[in-house]
Amino acid sequence: MVIYCLIYPILTMIFFNAWTSQSTLPGGSIGMAPIFLGIVLLIVFGIEITLVLLLKKWITSLRNKLISLIAGFFIYELTLWGFDGFGEFALLESFKEPFEEDIAGAFSFSSIFSLVIILVLMLLTEVINKKTSHNNT
Repeated sequence: MVIYCLIYPILTMIFFNAWTSQSTLPGGSIGMAPIFLGIVLLIVFGIEITLVLLLKKWITSLRNKLISLIAGFFIYELTLWGFDGFGEFALLESFKEPFEEDIAGAFSFSSIFSLVIILVLMLLTEVINKKTSHNNT
C-alpha cells in the first residue's frame, strides 16, 4: 500500500500538468497552481503515509485497500477545501466553468484519474496474486 501512496502524488501532478498545457487560461492564472498542488500533495502524502504505516496490519484485503484509497481522496479534497478558505469543495466547483478554464476541476479530476489508475493496478496485482497462489497449490 505504501507504493500506491508514492504513485498517487506523482500521477496527480502529471495529469495536472497535462491539463495546464492544454488550458486556455493565461499564464498568470495557472502560474502558481503547480506549486500549490505540490504543497497540497506533500501534506496529503504525509498524512496518508502516516495512516498507512499505522494501519499496515489492517490494510491487507482488497476491500480495506479500496477504503484507504477512498479515504486518501477525501483527505486530498479536504486539504484543498481548507486551502480554499473552507468555501466550496473543488469537485463541486468544477462544474461551473468549461473544463479548459477550470482550475478547480483540474485539481479534482487529476486526482480522480490517478485514483482510477491506482485502482486498476490494485485489481491487477490482486488477480495476479490469486493466480500465482492458485497455481502453487
